[in-house]
Amino acid sequence: MAAEIHSRPQSSRPVLLNKIEGHSDSVNAAVLIPKEDGVITVSEDRTIRVWLKRDSGQYWPSIYHTVSCDLILCVCVCVCVCAAHQNRVSDLIFSLESQWVISTGHDKSISWMSTQSGSMLGRHSFGSWASCLQYDNDTQHAFVGDYSGQITLLKLEEQTCSVITTLKGHAGSVSALYWDPVQRWLFSGASDHSVIMWDIGGRQGRSLLLQGHHEKVQALWYLPLTHQLLSCSADGGITVWNMETTREEAPQWLDSDSCQKCAQPFFWNIKQMWDSKTLGLRQHHCRKCGKAICGKCSSKRSTYPIMGFEFQVRVCDDCYDTIKEEDRTPLATFHEGKHNIAHMDMDPSRGLMVTCGSDRVVKVTHTFVLVF
Repeated sequence: MAAEIHSRPQSSRPVLLNKIEGHSDSVNAAVLIPKEDGVITVSEDRTIRVWLKRDSGQYWPSIYHTVSCDLILCVCVCVCVCAAHQNRVSDLIFSLESQWVISTGHDKSISWMSTQSGSMLGRHSFGSWASCLQYDNDTQHAFVGDYSGQITLLKLEEQTCSVITTLKGHAGSVSALYWDPVQRWLFSGASDHSVIMWDIGGRQGRSLLLQGHHEKVQALWYLPLTHQLLSCSADGGITVWNMETTREEAPQWLDSDSCQKCAQPFFWNIKQMWDSKTLGLRQHHCRKCGKAICGKCSSKRSTYPIMGFEFQVRVCDDCYDTIKEEDRTPLATFHEGKHNIAHMDMDPSRGLMVTCGSDRVVKVTHTFVLVF
């Protein structure tokens, strides 16, 4: 029977199939084994385990290996000490096309090594801890997120690299990246509870802000066939974003010494306060137009999903009057994973998702975004 793939988020909730327990510390990664009823886990307790589903329907560790090193990689199906790093390894990617192992670490660096010779090819340093990594095999570009909230785009060569650009948009440390090489979209999640979609391909760095979490965004996955983005946060929230719809970019916040609606001075505008014999006001910003406004001129709150605001945000009174009821129709669905989620892996062909985190629990779930 041919598979029918729906292009809209489904209303059904995720169905928990299995819960895997047994680790004595946080689980850094859990990966579904392709074409098998199995899961590979990597934990802070220095173990790598292969869990296979038994006839009873439960998962049991068929392979259990304890390593002697302290550096347990977060997002790969391997555990190793990388001699190129002087501190904890935060992320690692194996590129079959390049025959490279690319890694980032808390020593504020990215390094890439040849898997054929085992030799170090190159290394580049940053100003902050490197927290997450993505890589484009076709162009040999690497994306590195760091604790300062920046994402650095580098072109890697055999013996050197060049910095192409730096993406700035998050107000907190970047904790998750996902690269879609077809659309050439980069998705980033951060401790500021937000997700940003960066259009690296055809729109000169156009970015879309998505706000639909109450905690740090720690895992991302994009499904190109259904035009859906999944984001998971530390509080167990799972948000499914409809990325097929046309969205608007959030405006840049404007600078002003006085409210751009009523002209009352802000509290740092000493001269205008003295001249007008008034006390200065606190500055706010309208999320829809970006103008600097006072609290009196922004007494309303509204959702505005087309701009990525799925929760109510501050808007000025003028913008509030322009938002129609149909403009508040959600463009995302929200689900509860009911445990801390630090990492996620998916097998869309089987409709499976696995999540894990600091609560030491691994959950295998039937997903709610594809119907076959």
